[in-house]
Parts: sequence; C-alpha cells; structure tokens
Amino acid sequence: MTAEEKSKAISIRVKHAHRSRYKNQRRHDLRLGQQPSYVESDRSHLNRILIDLPMPAAITKRAKELREKTGPSRAMRADAAVATIGIITFGHAAQPIFEALLIEQQDAAYLEIAQRIADEYGTTIRGLVVHADETAPHAHAVWDCRDQDGVPMSRVMKGSRLQDIAAEVMEKHAPGIERGVLKSVRIARGDKPSQIYNRSVKQLHQDLPLELEAKRQELAQFDARVMEMRARVDKLEQKEKLNEAEAKRLTTYQSRLAARIKEYNAAKSALNAKFEQVSQYDAALKVKERVLDQVEEKMDAREEEIDCQEKDLRAREQDVVRRENILDRLVDDIAKLVGEVADKLGVGRSIRAIRDRLISARNELGDDGPSFG
Repeated sequence: MTAEEKSKAISIRVKHAHRSRYKNQRRHDLRLGQQPSYVESDRSHLNRILIDLPMPAAITKRAKELREKTGPSRAMRADAAVATIGIITFGHAAQPIFEALLIEQQDAAYLEIAQRIADEYGTTIRGLVVHADETAPHAHAVWDCRDQDGVPMSRVMKGSRLQDIAAEVMEKHAPGIERGVLKSVRIARGDKPSQIYNRSVKQLHQDLPLELEAKRQELAQFDARVMEMRARVDKLEQKEKLNEAEAKRLTTYQSRLAARIKEYNAAKSALNAKFEQVSQYDAALKVKERVLDQVEEKMDAREEEIDCQEKDLRAREQDVVRRENILDRLVDDIAKLVGEVADKLGVGRSIRAIRDRLISARNELGDDGPSFG
C-alpha cells in the first residue's frame, strides 16, 4: 500500500495515565463539561457506554492495591500511572466497512478486542466507551495499570502485539479490515516520519528546539557559502582590467553568487517559518495548559467537595442505622411488656393478632417498617 492509498487498517494505541490525565480523559470519554469543536453534539446520543468508567478515586485505589503486591518500600508517586487507557480507531477505508455492521456487532467487536488485550496481559478491563459523534468511529478503553501480580502494564503492554490482537479479532467481525503496516516496513519503503509517528507533547518539546537549531545551522552554512562566493566576485570586480579568462570566471562567480543568495533566502524563509511554528505552538500550549490547570483545579475542588459530602452521608447513614437499632430494641422490649400485661388482663390473643396484622402490613410495604419481634 502506498502512502496515498486509504488505509483499511484497525489501530490501537495505549498510554499509561496518571490520575490527572485519567480524570481529563474520563471527562472527555463521558462527554462531561464543554466539548471540543470537532464533537457533533447533535449526535452524542449515539455514543454508548459498554462498561462504565470508574471514578478517579476508585481507579487510584485499585492501582495502589495492585502495587502493594510488589512489596514497595516507598509511597506511590503523585505522577505514577493509575490506569492504562487506549483508543481503538480505523483507517479511512476501514471506517465504512465497520460502520456497515449493526450496532450490536460493532459493540461485540470492541468488547472482544478490549477483553483479549486484558487476557493476554493479565490485567482487567475497567471501562469501555464508544464514540459516534466525531468524524470517525472509535472506542476508548480503560484497563488496570498493573497485572494481577502487580507488574506495571508500562513494562509489558507495548510493541506491535496490540495491533495483531485487534486485527485477529476484527477479522472475525468485519472481514476486509486488516492489520496496519509494520513501522519497520513503512520506514523501509520511505514513508515520511510525520506519516509514521504520532508525536507526543513531550516529543514536540524535545524535537522542535532541535529542528529550529538545525534550520539555524543550515542558514549559517548558506551564509558562509554566500560570503565565500561574494569575496571571489569582489576580488575580481576590484581589478581595473580583466583578461578574458578572468572575465569568464567573474561571470561564473556572479551566477553562482546569485544561486547561493537564492538558497540562502529559501533557508531563511524556512527558518522563519519554523520559528513561527514554534512560537504558535508555544502560545497555543500555554493557553491549553492554563485552561487545563483551571479545569483541573475546579475538578479537584469538586472532587474534594464530593468526598466531604460522601463522608457526611456515610456518617448520617451510620447514625440512622444506630437509631434504627435502638428503635428496634425499644419496640421489642415494649412488645414483650405489652404481651405480658395483655396475658394478665386476658387479652393476649387479641394483642398478638393485632401484632401479626402489623407485621403483615409491614411486609406488604416492603419490609421498611420497624421490627415487631
């Protein structure tokens, strides 16, 4: 397949997310809060939650429990992974093949891929959400970030095996969708790095300054070539009279100087374009980071508020249970005393009949009333 051909491939990419990243991804997956412009809100009702996503506190607690199995000597770092998150996507030519399936068939394929990955790596799938409100169909999955023995997924869940699993499963559900081409093959056939690699923010931070410096060095080399040729031209032009050979050489040098100036100007334009790209990226990144920081602060405050509410609710529930237990004991004691008095007065049978009728009524109401002994 050439770079211009549309891909019929299924692809899966995973990341091992710390708590903050998981919180943001969960909000995106569940469409909580303001959504990006590429989300078609009038189609969001077509999204499906196949396995509900755990709250950040729950997935973090689970990660700590699995980590304890390794007998760690230090507390878990704040930026440690608490979940492994993945996205299942399709190439342009694969999308209509997959969308031709019934919704139930699509969901079955997504579930089987996520479960097969969990089985192969000894982890557990914790969430799976299907998005149908964007340009292309895809699903977001969440797994425990460690296996049952506490081994981190970051050590084992990588490489091309994920693509093998996805293609093997999809072959059963939607023949025609295939495995993506191996990176080694794409490199060998000469695909551009931008076509092969999906650079992360961290990689961009590392790569863009290096690319900018490379453009600067390239411009410096062209500048040196221009200066060298200009010196030759100036030397000949300073002569009062040139012989035939020198005149020809001057013409040649002037032509070469013009070509080198053209190369220099092209390199300078490329440097300016790269500098503009870096500036725009930095500006956009700063805005995005500020927005994310504000959102994260609000989410942290909201989560703390929810935690406090949950603690207060648990305390109230415990108080209600305590009061109900006291009430039940009082009812039992009163029932015994009433029974004893009733027997002495010779109306015990009637009192017990009334008691039985109350018990029956309580049962009909769903066993929500107090105990009558």
